[in-house]
Amino acid sequence: MHQKAAPVIFLICLAKSVSPTSVNLSQDGPGILGSTILFRAQLYDDHGAKLVASDTPHRFIWTDNAIPPHKFTETGDFSTSLWNVTYKAPQYSPGEYEIEVRAQKWVGFFYWDIGSQRITINVTVLLNGEMEVIQNNTILGGKYISYNQEVLHRIRLLEPDAKLLSENDTIINTYWFLGCSYYGSTQDLSFTFNYTKDDLDRTVLMRALVVAGKETNNTIDEDSFSGYVADNISQPESTVAPDNNCEDFPIVPKDPNKYYGYFKRNVIPSAPVQVGTIAGATWLKMGEVLHLNLTCSGSSPFYHCVRFQVGEYNVTGNETCSQARPTTNCQIAVTRYLGQKNTKYTVLFIISNAVSKTVTPVGVTQYNEKHHPQLSVIVVPITCSVLAIVLIIFGVAYYIQSRNRYKIEVADFDFSRNSDTEYKSFKERLRDAFSSAFTRVKDDEYSEEGPSHYSGGGGVWSPTRKYGSMQ
Repeated sequence: MHQKAAPVIFLICLAKSVSPTSVNLSQDGPGILGSTILFRAQLYDDHGAKLVASDTPHRFIWTDNAIPPHKFTETGDFSTSLWNVTYKAPQYSPGEYEIEVRAQKWVGFFYWDIGSQRITINVTVLLNGEMEVIQNNTILGGKYISYNQEVLHRIRLLEPDAKLLSENDTIINTYWFLGCSYYGSTQDLSFTFNYTKDDLDRTVLMRALVVAGKETNNTIDEDSFSGYVADNISQPESTVAPDNNCEDFPIVPKDPNKYYGYFKRNVIPSAPVQVGTIAGATWLKMGEVLHLNLTCSGSSPFYHCVRFQVGEYNVTGNETCSQARPTTNCQIAVTRYLGQKNTKYTVLFIISNAVSKTVTPVGVTQYNEKHHPQLSVIVVPITCSVLAIVLIIFGVAYYIQSRNRYKIEVADFDFSRNSDTEYKSFKERLRDAFSSAFTRVKDDEYSEEGPSHYSGGGGVWSPTRKYGSMQ
């Protein structure tokens, strides 16, 4: 009974001592034939965390399917294993190779398998890497570049190939092509170029042919590129007919003792955003609506947003749009009521395209207007008063003129009197007239020829006195 239970107990203890483990396998390839490729195996627990070093030893068993195969075994109290493999010619040929690693754990009496992993590596005949495009010390990830800034084209080799060339003191020559034109060579892996407006907003292809070797005579006869020479480079005599397919590289004879690499990159030169005019009033009466219109130029499409900051704001250049609006025509109109709470605002126009971003601040000031009485309140009363005074003056003048016009003046037509008759005023004569109207006069006191005498105490007219006719 005890003999039957012993294996079961042993298996239970073994299961508890060996927790679930996974193996992650990675490499820094691919690599050119003759380079050394690094493989890395890392142990993880069942929670996805890296295993740390422990007192329990682990064993890593490496192998590949090459002929002859490479083998490597490493044991220790670590959870990470590294293996370097070199595929040299002519023993190995370019192609795919499979690498396998098995991880084991010591369980007291023997090593128990806790995981394994496989990975495929590609061994090539050409150098491996990519062409990088750099502007303003920044590696650009996409196709778009700014046409008005210098562009650095650089070949970045993968680690196995870069290490191979550096350890062997090789001499590097790189031949550069833009489209179908050859632009010369450099003795490193970089090339500086300025694109022009002729390349604006269209896809152009930059290509590079890398030749590396130990010999000092490591150049290619550039006559082979005669059909590709650009307009700004002196063209040698043509020896090879150009290939009309600008995607491919010219055919050059290869030396088995040298390393070759072909690299290319499509780029689209674009114009950065340039802000033009900003129209609209920036001094507003409190309560007025803000109206601003901004125009800009550059390569479309554009992405923009507008932010409002209270008070004065210093632009950092790190401002971003959470919800940018796309547009093909860079004309941005802003209409907004700012309210009456604050007097100063900063309007931020954040505009970008594929190659640039601009942040343009516009300061806006609101002010309280002093309320003055309306002009009519002052002008109307004064005008009415002046008119009234004028009317009064004209009325008085008219009255005086009318009175003078209709004034009755009584004339004395008694021509029979002596010239030395006593002078009487109009008032006195008027009084005498009223007096004579009620006084009886005797008939013998007058004659047809007029009165016979004149009383010095005041002349009395006869009621029957008549004026003589005027002939």
